[in-house]
Amino acid sequence: MYQLTNDPDQIMCLDTGALIPRGHRLWNDYAAYLDAGNTALPVPTPYEIHSPEHYRFIRSAAWAWMTAWVVDRRYDSIESCCSYFSSSVERYRSEARAMVAWRDAVNLALEQLVTNPPTGIETWDQVRALLPQPEAYAWPGAVELPLDAGESAPPVTLE
Repeated sequence: MYQLTNDPDQIMCLDTGALIPRGHRLWNDYAAYLDAGNTALPVPTPYEIHSPEHYRFIRSAAWAWMTAWVVDRRYDSIESCCSYFSSSVERYRSEARAMVAWRDAVNLALEQLVTNPPTGIETWDQVRALLPQPEAYAWPGAVELPLDAGESAPPVTLE
């Protein structure tokens, strides 16, 4: 039986504990193992499942996911988006309120997953599928400025 490592050119033989580099004579045994329809175990996680480290990893992944969403909406961060919660501009205020509602719902769902972890749910991809999705919230339509890469707005002249 074999296990993948962080190095795609090296596998671990679980019977002996040996690390086998690509090109080594034992790599052929690994190839035969795969050819027989077997699969190697995945790269081990850097934490024990359902440990505090595991939950921190999942929380960080959730935060990165939410951050990527608001960055795509042209904000610098979740905090930047949320700072428009009381804006006098309706679109900004609506985006901030959608972000706050989504962020709070994700955090509550993560808390529930920690206090009552479902069987078989271990990876970020599995957890993300269980979390509230951003599309479920009332985001206003995105506004695109009529500028392409390299273009800028015309200069403003004061008279």
